[in-house]
Order: sequence, then structure tokens, then C-alpha cells
Amino acid sequence: MQRFTALQRRVPEVGLGENKLIGRMFKELEDALEEVRVAQEQLIEGRHRMEALQAELTRQYQKYWELFDEMPQPYVVTRNDSTIVEANRAAAELFNVSQRFLVGKTLSVFVGEDRVRWLERIRGVAESNGRLELSFRLRPRERAAVPVHARVVADDATLRWMITASSNGGGATEGM
Repeated sequence: MQRFTALQRRVPEVGLGENKLIGRMFKELEDALEEVRVAQEQLIEGRHRMEALQAELTRQYQKYWELFDEMPQPYVVTRNDSTIVEANRAAAELFNVSQRFLVGKTLSVFVGEDRVRWLERIRGVAESNGRLELSFRLRPRERAAVPVHARVVADDATLRWMITASSNGGGATEGM
């Protein structure tokens, strides 16, 4: 803007015939510079809004994670192939594996019975975006197998598992 203003001051030094043409040129250049200035202000304002939104999303994610992690019941989120994406603290205790080491493992490795049939049932609920209740024997790391009951909800590419200790021996049941 300073260079533009300095050039505008020099216009009277140019001959009178060229003055109108140069004046028009300066007016168009001034308009273009004003548009650029307004666009720059809008970009800065948009960046501030994006930063505020990012901060809010970070707060919301932290709140979600705290709620998820503090749930007293084991809760696991897997991909459709049973690969663990998220696991809360209670799930880590049930599986006898640190939370950070659970992520990336397949839930099926903890199944203490016919894994092929178990995976077929999981694949079926994933493909239908449905719900499933199933009971099976869960085999925690370095511990004896325990009967559990799981409520599984499928949506898009994930399965959400709410797991509870079961009193029966672990026969599979569908429904919900």
C-alpha cells in the first residue's frame, strides 16, 4: 500500500495526456488492492474461527475420551475384522493387556472357542450394520478363560462392544 501511495503522488509529474489513462490505471489498481485487503482480512478471520473450532474439537475429544475411559464396564471399538481401535481401561483390565498394546490387536485372539464361527458371526453383523448379542469364552492374556456376554453394534466400518461377565458357560445367542 505504501508503494502504491508513493506512485499515486508521482502521477502529476507525468504529462497531461497520459494523466487520465494513468489515473484510471491507478483507480483499478486501488480497487484491486482493496479487494485483496478485504480477502486477507476474511482469511485471517476464517483462520481465527478455524483455530477456535479446533480448540473446541480438542476439548470435546478429551471429554469423550475421559467418559469412554472411565466407564466401569469393558467397552471396545473394533474395525469390522475385529481389529481393536479403542479400548477403555476396564477392557484392558479384563483382557489383562495394557490399553496401548490392545490397539491394533484383533479381538478374536482373545476368543477361547471356535474362532472361525465367531468371526463369521461378527462379519454378518458388520455387513448388515446390525446388532448382535453373543456369549462366548474370553481368554485374557495369561489368565483362565471367562464366560462373557457382549452387545455388539455395527455402524459403517466399526463395531462397538459392551462386554459383561456372564454367569453361563458361553453359548452364542443372537438378537437384540
